[in-house]
Formats: sequence, C-alpha cells, structure tokens
Amino acid sequence: MRCAIYIRVSTNKEEQKSSLENQRELFYRYIGDKGWDVHEFYVDVETGTTDKRSSLQRLISDAKQRKFDVILAKELSRLARNGKLSYEIQDIAMRNRIDIITLDGAINTVEGNSSNFGLFAWLYEQESQRTSERIKSSFASKARRGEFKGSIPPYGYDVAGGVLTMRDDDTPSVVRRIFEMYLQGIGFDAIARTLTREEYPTPAQIAGKRNAGKYWHGSTIKLILTNPHYTGDLVQCREKTLSVTVKARETIPLDQQIVIPNSHQTLISREQFDLVQEMMQGRKKKRPKAKKHLFTNVAFCADCGQSMWYIQYRKGYVCGKYQKHGKYACEQHTIKEATLISIILDDIRELSRTLDEVEVLGKIKASADKERKLRERQVAELEKKMVRLRDSKNALIKKLADGIITDDDYQEFVANTNHEIHQLQEQVQQLKLSAQSNGLLDLERMKQEIQSFLKLDELTPEMLHQLVEKIEVQVDGTPKIYYRFTNPL
Repeated sequence: MRCAIYIRVSTNKEEQKSSLENQRELFYRYIGDKGWDVHEFYVDVETGTTDKRSSLQRLISDAKQRKFDVILAKELSRLARNGKLSYEIQDIAMRNRIDIITLDGAINTVEGNSSNFGLFAWLYEQESQRTSERIKSSFASKARRGEFKGSIPPYGYDVAGGVLTMRDDDTPSVVRRIFEMYLQGIGFDAIARTLTREEYPTPAQIAGKRNAGKYWHGSTIKLILTNPHYTGDLVQCREKTLSVTVKARETIPLDQQIVIPNSHQTLISREQFDLVQEMMQGRKKKRPKAKKHLFTNVAFCADCGQSMWYIQYRKGYVCGKYQKHGKYACEQHTIKEATLISIILDDIRELSRTLDEVEVLGKIKASADKERKLRERQVAELEKKMVRLRDSKNALIKKLADGIITDDDYQEFVANTNHEIHQLQEQVQQLKLSAQSNGLLDLERMKQEIQSFLKLDELTPEMLHQLVEKIEVQVDGTPKIYYRFTNPL
C-alpha cells in the first residue's frame, strides 16, 4: 500500500512544530507495523477550514492521478474542519479507489469503517464555528476598549500597547502626499507610479512581508484613501467573513461598526478625508465590460515577462509593467496589432505552400518519427530511474522503523529523493509535450486546418490559439513567435 500522509498544524509556533514531529513519529510506527510504503508526506501550516492549502491541493491532485492507495491522517479534522471539503475529499477518494484512515480509529475504509464520516465532519465544523465566534467576540471586546486589533497597522502608523502611534519616518508624509495628490485630480495609478519612481517603500515592505514587492499599485492607493483611521478615529469591525467555511467578506453596517473617536494622532483632517470620499464617489462611473483583444494573454514582454496591454490610441500593445509603473519598471516594447496579424498570416501562407511539396512533407514525417522514438526511449529511461528512486525511498522506511537510521537522516534522504523525482517528472512531462509538438500534429490534418483558416483571409481567435503558443515582443518591437507546430520553413 502506497501511503499519502497528511499532516497539518494551525500555526508556525514552536509548540505546533513539536506537534508536527510527534505526528510524523506516529505515522512511522503505524506504517512500520503494517509493512506499507510511504508515498509522500503532505504538510500544511494552515487552518483546517480552508481548502487553500498548497499541500492539500497537491494531495488532491495526486489522488486524482491515483499516485497512492491510502490517505493517512491523525484525525479527520487534520484533513478538514469544513463539512463540504470533507465530503469532497471523501468523494475524490472513493472515485479513485483510495482508502482513508485516521489514527484515532474514527475512519478506516480499508476495514469498512466509514459510517461515522458525516458525523465527524459535522462535529469538527461546528467546533471551528464556535472557536471563530469566541475569537470574534474577543476582538470586539478589545475594539470597544479602544485597542487596535489588526495584525498590521495602517501605513504611517505603528502599534504600541494596542494604540496607534505615528511612525518616526517618511511614511506619514507619504500618506499626506497621497491625499493631496488625489485632491489635485491625480488618479490612483498615476499616484502609484510616482511613488514607485521615487522609490518610497510600499506598505508590504514596511510590514516586513516576505513577498513584499517594490511597486505601488492603484488598489493600494485606494485603500489608503478610504481608511478612516487617518482622521484619528479608531474604526474597527468593518467587515466579517460570512462563515467559518465561506471566506467571502461582507461589510458590516455603519451603525454596527465599533468607532472610538479621537483615539490616536491625526494624519488627515476630517474635512480633507470627507472631501476625498466625495470626489471618489463623483468619479465613479459604470465602465463597459473590458474588451479582450486578439493577443491578450498571448503576447508578452520579452524582458520582464508581463502580458502586453492593448492601448487604444496606439492601436497596438505595450508592456503591462511599463504601462502600470512607467519606465522605472520596464521599457515600452510597443507593437501594432496589425503588424502581428500580418506577420502571422504571412508565416501561415508560407507554411501552407511548403506543405504542398511532397518531398518536404516526407522529410518532415521521417524527422518527426525519428524524434518521437528518441523521446520515447528518453522517457522510458527516466521512468526507470524514478522507479529505482521510489524503491530506495520506500525501502528506507523499514530502516527507520528498526532504528537503523535517524529521523533526520530519513527526512534528508526523502527530501533529496523527492526533489530528484520531481525534476525527473518535469523532464518526462517536457519530453512528452515536446513529442506532441514535433510530430505531434498530424501533418495532413494540419495542412487541411491551415488551408481552411486561410479561406477566411483574416486572423481569428480560433486560428491564433490553435497555431500560436505565445509571442514575445522585444524592446525594439520585434516579435518572436512560438508556434504550436514545428515550422519547416
């Protein structure tokens, strides 16, 4: 039996890290007693009410491919504290003939013990709901006492003893400048580009977030402009999640929000703040549904990799990062839409003429067949190597159970082996995709499709997405077109 072992803790605190190790040891003993094999450990540090867990999503994906035979968890709540998610996991397991076992004895489908699945799923969700309500009640009590309860203070402020205090740096002046610029008629994105160009630290950078970017965004400017904390009032409990299992948020009515007037130092006057809100309301207008242009999500900047944006007055495309953040972020990389259409249609017409040549057609077929056989041999060799690596990894569990090797040795070996297997899997996938694109389209069918396309005498979305994988636009506007077929020209 190939075991997928799922381990989850709610936080990254030291006591939770200890729980991770304890859970691992439980599974080692259990698997050792059964004589089963470890497929992989899937570990998340995340709440059980959400399905947005990277390792859980990977486990579900692997289950659909039937990469293992049984899912092991300490208890059902480790997999999910969400009834809907619990049933989804159960359904995926049943459809792919995968068993579920929890070490607390509640669920063991190998032995036919699954009748209480629904009961435990409901109980764990109710427990999470009660915990959520207790936390919300605690937060509300702190808010009524005038304590700032957010995890990150507004840009321009620090928190000391639950009270917002003005930062001793440039951030308060940046906030004031944002309000002044907006009152001068400058829009969200234009303000963001200015702050990016002048290299002011973003809110994410000030908060010390690991994935903090250096670019300001219009959405960030809008959040600052609508934050009432800058007037000196502590306004909390403005939003809430619909439930512990539905993470969508809804705005709490104004009369139910908790407001403590004049609780901290003012950054923006109430008159200035109210005027900005009025201007924002006045600028709102119903925008027509954005038109998706022909090369949207097909054309990309060759330097930064961002999508190209269609600009109406240019009748063509510009690097999205340049358009959003200016030349500080990237160059324009402009190209006319008509130019791209003309180049692709010319390439397709030339390809159609080439495919009419019998000799060329024969050479292409022979070359494609030779390439296909080579890739099949390469795939077979890589798959044999993966089998050997999996065998050596699975054999190690007995040495671990017998105490021949330490847990650290095992984890290091498994981590290195999994990394190597993952790299081999990617190589196999690339070879298989390459095989599909190098012989890959039946040439006669491709010829018929191209000729049918040419009858339209225009480049349609259908033609584009069937024949072109992506386009990279160089800084001088030269396009590099990646076709989905091997170009025999």
